[in-house]
Amino acid sequence: MKIKVKHQTFYHFNSVVPRLTQSIKLFPSKCSNQKIIRWKINCDRGNIIESHEDSLGHKIFNIFNKNIKGKQIITSEGVIETKNFAGVLKGLREKVHPLCFLRQTELTKPCQKIIDLSKKIKKSNNNIIEYCHALNTLTAESIKYVTGSTSTNTSAKKSIEQGRGVCQDFAHILISLARLNKIPARYVNGFLFEDLNSQENFTHAWVELFINDLGWVAFDPSHNKCMDEKYIRISCGLDFIDASTIKGIKTNYSGTENLNVKVSVNSCQ
Repeated sequence: MKIKVKHQTFYHFNSVVPRLTQSIKLFPSKCSNQKIIRWKINCDRGNIIESHEDSLGHKIFNIFNKNIKGKQIITSEGVIETKNFAGVLKGLREKVHPLCFLRQTELTKPCQKIIDLSKKIKKSNNNIIEYCHALNTLTAESIKYVTGSTSTNTSAKKSIEQGRGVCQDFAHILISLARLNKIPARYVNGFLFEDLNSQENFTHAWVELFINDLGWVAFDPSHNKCMDEKYIRISCGLDFIDASTIKGIKTNYSGTENLNVKVSVNSCQ
C-alpha cells in the first residue's frame, strides 16, 4: 500500500542559542519492505545538509544554526509504498553484527519481575520463531496501555513495576526479555497507519529480533502482532534514546527549550 506521512517537530527557544547543531534520522529505511516514492526533509531555520549513511543504514542529515531564537520547524514528509513480508526485514543496508544488540542499557535492564516473567515460557532452540512470538504475546499482556503514564526516560523496570505504559515501554520490555534469553533485539522508530496509540508518542515504536536463517523480524508488542504493510520503518537502536530521530547539541545556552510534534499518516493512491 501507499502511505503519505508528514512529520513536523516544533522547537521554541526562549533566548538566543549561540550555536545549535542537530543530527536528523528521519529518512525512511532503504529495504525491500518499503519503496520511497518521494521524501524530503527541510527546516525553516538554519542550513540543512545531507551528511552520511551510518553503519545501520540511516541516512543522516545535519542542521546548523547560529544565534537562533524563537521557533524552529523541522519537517519530514513524503510517500512510501510498503509490502507485507510477515514481519521479516529484507534488503536492509547495514554493517553492524546482530550480536551487538545483546547489550542491555539502562532503559532495558531486566528487573526481578522481568526475570520472573521470562520463566513463564520455555525457550526451544528447535522452534525459536514460535518462542519469539510467545515473548511478544507475553510482553503484550505484561502491562496496560495508558496514555501519558510514562515519559521518554521510563525504563522497562519502571513500566512493568507500575503495570502500565505506552508503545515505547512495551518495546523496552520485549527487548529486555529477548536479550535476557540471548536473542539480539533492537528498538525501532517509525509510523503506523491508522494507529491510535501513535498519537501520544507521535511516532510508533516496535522491536526487531534476530532469528537465525530469517534475519531481523519485526514484532509490535503493543499490538501483539508482526509488522505488516501498515508500518513505515525510520530508525533503530539499542533503545529509545539510541534510536532517537533528532538529537541536538547547544553551545553556551542556559535558556529553556519547548518541543511539540505533529504527525499525519494517511493512505494514498
